[in-house]
Amino acid sequence: MSSLELQARKAYQTGARWLAAAAIFTGVSAAGVLAYNGWQNRSPEAIKARVVAVSAGNIENTINAGGTVELAGQRTIKSPDESAVDQVLVKVGDRITVNQPLITLRNPERDTILSKAQLDIQKQEILVERDRQKVTEAEDHLAFIQADYESDLKAYRAELQSKAKIQDLEIQQQQAQVERNRQKVEEARENLVAAELELENQQKLLERGFIAGKEVESQAQTVRQSRASLRDAEYTFKESQIQLETKKTELIAMDQPVDSSKVMEAENQLRQAQSDLQQSTRELKKLKVAYQEEGLKLQNNIVAAPLSGIVLSIKVQPGDGVNLGDDLITLGDPSQELVKLQLSTLNAVQVRPGQPARVSVIGPDAESFAGQINQIELQAGGNNADQQSGDSSEPAAVPATVELDQPTGTLIPGSSVSVEIILDQRQNVVALDTELVQRDGKAAYVWIVDGASQARKQPITLGLEGLLQVEITSGLKPKDQVIEPPADLELQEGMAITAEAKEQSENSLVNP
Repeated sequence: MSSLELQARKAYQTGARWLAAAAIFTGVSAAGVLAYNGWQNRSPEAIKARVVAVSAGNIENTINAGGTVELAGQRTIKSPDESAVDQVLVKVGDRITVNQPLITLRNPERDTILSKAQLDIQKQEILVERDRQKVTEAEDHLAFIQADYESDLKAYRAELQSKAKIQDLEIQQQQAQVERNRQKVEEARENLVAAELELENQQKLLERGFIAGKEVESQAQTVRQSRASLRDAEYTFKESQIQLETKKTELIAMDQPVDSSKVMEAENQLRQAQSDLQQSTRELKKLKVAYQEEGLKLQNNIVAAPLSGIVLSIKVQPGDGVNLGDDLITLGDPSQELVKLQLSTLNAVQVRPGQPARVSVIGPDAESFAGQINQIELQAGGNNADQQSGDSSEPAAVPATVELDQPTGTLIPGSSVSVEIILDQRQNVVALDTELVQRDGKAAYVWIVDGASQARKQPITLGLEGLLQVEITSGLKPKDQVIEPPADLELQEGMAITAEAKEQSENSLVNP
């Protein structure tokens, strides 16, 4: 083998060794990469987490308040006057009916006043009776005087009527005389006309010489006499007319007019007697009113029940002295139970009559009783003595009343209770514990377990929110598995989950 071939062979062997080393290095490197990738892509160990199954439930938005139990119509009767307790006719727990006597009071001074008022009434009744007799006597006297007056008046009228008839006859007679005188005037006028006509004829005959002048003179004398007779007749006629008119206007002369002064005097006496009777009667009525007032005050000494119910407490004992307005006894109607509340103004604006409420005694495992808002006042007021005296350091409260649907028979009047007022509620909706809801800004989501038992973020839409639970309007359905995020681990998408079942909370409490 030549040296050239030998060098070529050595060079080949050296290159082959390098190629073999490179191949080995490449293989080892590839194996390392594959091993690393396999380690990176190995299946992770599953995380144990509590999982809650989504279910349907009821969500409530409520407010809490403390209240005091009362019975319907519960009131404390106060003393109507300053007196002493005579008898207590009932005891605590007794059933009572309306107007039933409960307590009798004693006031000797008022008894004396009432007796004196009764004596005054009796005296006044005697005076009224005497005044009534005076009125009767005055009426009888007036009737007697009026009878005499009527008799005299009747006689007077009879005499007047008789004289009137005589006057009528005289007038008729005078009228006849006037008529006769009128006729005489006519006759005298006719005689004058006849005499004048005869004189005229004789004058014509005288002119013709048929008669003597003496006959004409004689006829002229007759005419003058006829004229004189006519004037006399006319005068007599006028005089008789004047006499007739005088008779017509002439008053009938009476000897003595009827005296009515005695009647007027008797009427005045009757009016005075009637006035005295009215005054004494008014005084009697005034005394009776005063007596009734004193009697009512005395009746106030009997304290009667204003309602049917039960005696809750008695504040006095026989022999106790009481002042006006002192507490005597407390009553109430157990057929209806109420709770008096003092709501903050912030809560009061959310409360309306008719809203349901739950009442429970303050304490563990307390029974709850259903009711509803019966009344809420429209004005806030102080709820302690400082506020009533003008100290406004405490916030004003709004009084409200809860009426229980049924009387419990166990709630003690005057005891403190807890009240849940249900402002809003959703029934049979998808409900979830609030602690399971995660928030990202305004968005809400939960972690759920998917079909591959891996964690997955699920967006949700919230509805009515309570304190412990919230309504889910979209994003979840019943039986979905919601993960309770572990406190020591941040969940990531795709994490394997080993579920541990957990029960959901009960319905939400009130958001205060």
